[in-house]
Amino acid sequence: MNRDSIVKVFLVEDHPVMRLGLKMMLTEKGFAVCGEAGNLDEALHLLPKSAADVAVFDLSLNGDTAFSVLEQIRLWLPEIGLIIYSMHDAPLFVDNAMSIGVNAYVTKADPVETIVDAIKEVMAGRKFMGPSIARTLEERVLDSSGHGPAIKDLSTREIEVLTDLGQGLSRSEIAARRGLSVRTVETYIQRLKNKLGVELNRELIREAIRVTHSG
Repeated sequence: MNRDSIVKVFLVEDHPVMRLGLKMMLTEKGFAVCGEAGNLDEALHLLPKSAADVAVFDLSLNGDTAFSVLEQIRLWLPEIGLIIYSMHDAPLFVDNAMSIGVNAYVTKADPVETIVDAIKEVMAGRKFMGPSIARTLEERVLDSSGHGPAIKDLSTREIEVLTDLGQGLSRSEIAARRGLSVRTVETYIQRLKNKLGVELNRELIREAIRVTHSG
């Protein structure tokens, strides 16, 4: 990452008004917004060409999660700083993002200026967690009754299926969204039950709703 000139930031956010607000704020703070994307396909196409130092990703774009794209970007651009700016503070999302190699995680419950702090820390080679995430981590340390370890063991595809279940999608709808067969979706659902320690479909859906809609 280039520390000798103006920091170049690429924005991935599907809400134009939010994207404009971030661009204005970052420009006022002395950063250069070198590119924007409103969906995951645009991000994959435009980000590698942007020469960005840092990319700020909304985690949920047009009903989908950005995990698979983040994995690809981390593989293609190992030096770029990756920052999540999301409404979600559930352990499911935070743990998976950090395991992929995301450098910072800020929630939309934090002051928007927290992104500036995140960029500065990432450019200095450090990890950064916004205040909301820090509080959530503290609560997880104090409360050992949750599914933290099991959630952390989920694969990216399992997280995608769990997220789809939490959004109310049927098995056939999940299959169509993910380009899978219904039988393969059923296999992922059974793996989720085993890893999360539940037996019934309604228990799995309840857990899916809890982890995808918290925060």
